[in-house]
Amino acid sequence: MNPTGGHTANLSPDDTQTAIDEVMYEEFTRAEVPGHLSAQDPWFFKTSPTESMAFIYDEDSNVGEFEETGEQEEIISTSTRIGNQKTKRVTKYTKQIPISWEAFKTSQQGKREEIGKQVGDRARVTQDRLSIINTYGDVTAGSINTTPDGDAYASASHTTLNGDAVDNLESGALNADNLWTIVQTLANQKGQDGDAGSHNFEGLVTPFILYKTARETLGSDLIPFSGENQLNIFSTDFGNVMLRSSIYLGSTYNGATNANTTYTVLGRNHKMMRKVLSGLETSMIEPKYTTTDSYVMRARFAEAHFPGTWTAGASSTGTA
Repeated sequence: MNPTGGHTANLSPDDTQTAIDEVMYEEFTRAEVPGHLSAQDPWFFKTSPTESMAFIYDEDSNVGEFEETGEQEEIISTSTRIGNQKTKRVTKYTKQIPISWEAFKTSQQGKREEIGKQVGDRARVTQDRLSIINTYGDVTAGSINTTPDGDAYASASHTTLNGDAVDNLESGALNADNLWTIVQTLANQKGQDGDAGSHNFEGLVTPFILYKTARETLGSDLIPFSGENQLNIFSTDFGNVMLRSSIYLGSTYNGATNANTTYTVLGRNHKMMRKVLSGLETSMIEPKYTTTDSYVMRARFAEAHFPGTWTAGASSTGTA
């Protein structure tokens, strides 16, 4: 093993050779941003462990509504199905930082300790970015992940296991009227058995640029951006709808079409999945095991992010 670079006396002489007062280490406050969407949020990402490199799953249909049955009339049997098997492979993500023996021994400004904090921070950033872009950032394109029926998460042509068509794609820009339209789309969505899915509007995910509009739309006592004295039912009737936003859903970090305008509504039974094979692991390799007499900090985690199915979700491109 012959690692080079990383943290060395030559690259960071101000840490190993000179006396300086303070280093302006970068610190991050993402969790303090209002409505920050994180991969660690258990409501918006159904997170659970997996023990293999490939996660294999099927969609499942419910058993259907009850049938009216007359006196001594033969009871009708109902079929239930699983199908549309899909496989999602787990991906390993790694980071390695060599630290020369000289830098390790002579660090005066805490750079060595700070590297450990920065590795943890950047692991969290990577988990957030990939979880968000691979799911909510890909809802209308399906270029990264599709649902088991082969369509994008939000599509006008989903097919249930019972053979019914489901449309969970809208186009209205985010405002009170268009939000009500997509909330109805969610409420009317059929389950895999062809009967009502019975999904209630409980969550809203937007790019950060739409956070202000979304918060005012959800929280205003009267219909926002309107001169009419009308009740805003999102504030009075729907209670505490959970609003989350992310810079990774906007066009700065997401190359998907209409990234700045696309938003997604969710019910509690949505299937935005995060399967974790291994959380963040770190280790320090000693110089006696390297050919360049360097310590090596190595870190890794392994997980997969994908929409398990379209159930309990609907999205709008925000273009109309």
